[in-house]
Formats: sequence, structure tokens, C-alpha cells
Amino acid sequence: MVTLSVAAIILGLAAPSFDEFRRNNRLTSTANDLLTAIQMARTEAIKQQQSVSICPTADATVATPDCANAEFSSWVMFLDPNNNCVREAGETVLKKGGPAPTGVVSKRNAGGLCISFAPTGFLQPQAVTTVVPATNILYCDSRGLAPIAGTQSAGRGVYITNTGRSRVARETSGGGIDDLSTWGFVCP
Repeated sequence: MVTLSVAAIILGLAAPSFDEFRRNNRLTSTANDLLTAIQMARTEAIKQQQSVSICPTADATVATPDCANAEFSSWVMFLDPNNNCVREAGETVLKKGGPAPTGVVSKRNAGGLCISFAPTGFLQPQAVTTVVPATNILYCDSRGLAPIAGTQSAGRGVYITNTGRSRVARETSGGGIDDLSTWGFVCP
């Protein structure tokens, strides 16, 4: 009986920590999947010497997903020789991702409909001048952006520089580009 009581106490203490671990893992995995695709798109643009784009899609599970004016919960990476950030018939799909796990919300910078890399590996504006490159993409959950461990937030931000370098950020009080609170997103 004593053994069962001790086991129940240990499980009672471990369950909330495990739930936090699972929630953090979902956010990390989702952000890292997009980060991997961004780095792969940059490499493919250089290797194939043509534009490669990543855009959000309504459904990445279909055989040939199309771009949509949506968040980056689901996305598609494709060869984009005309650099218009619209996946058209004949443009090769290189990779697709999503949907994001239940509870994970995606946000992107205003007007940021697409990520496109030039054959040089640099982030490029699209041929359609109304399309702004998506350079800040945030994944968060119900915990929002409040710090949970010192200056680290629960949310994960994927940041892309004009030179095409990308990284995941979590900071919320440093004041720099890694400071997710300066990105202007409202997280649930």
C-alpha cells in the first residue's frame, strides 16, 4: 500500500511537467520543420540556379498543394522559375509540411505571403510587388509569449534575414531581433 501511495505521489508531480514537455516539444518540432524547409529551399535555389519558394497552403496532404493566403500551419516548397510565389501546374513540389499539431497557432509578418530564395541564396522580393517576403513566422500556443524560463518564451519564432540565413528564436526581453515581443504578434 505504501509503494502504491509513493507511486501515486510521484505520478501526480510528474504529470504536469510531462504536459509542459509535450507542449514545448510540439512548438519546437513545428518551428524546426519550417526552419529545415527554409534551409533546404535556400540550398536548392543555389544548387538548381533558380528561384525556390515556400508558401502557406490550405492543405499540404494533397498530392499537388496550392498556395493560399493563410498562416504557415501548412506549407509547400516548390521550384518557382517565374518568381511569383504561386505554385502553378508544372512547378515541381520539393517538400510539404503540416498541418501544425492541435493547439499550435501560426502567425506571420504583415503581408508576408511567401518565402522565396534567389539563385544566389539571398531572400528575394517576388515579381508581384504586392507580395512581401515572410521574414518573421511565429508558432505559439495558449501560453502566449510570456517568459516561462528566465527570458525564454513558450513561443518559437522563425526569423529569416535578407541574406537568406534563418534561425529559431525564443527570447522575449532582449530587445533585439530575437525578442519575439518586438515582432508585433498577438498570441492567444
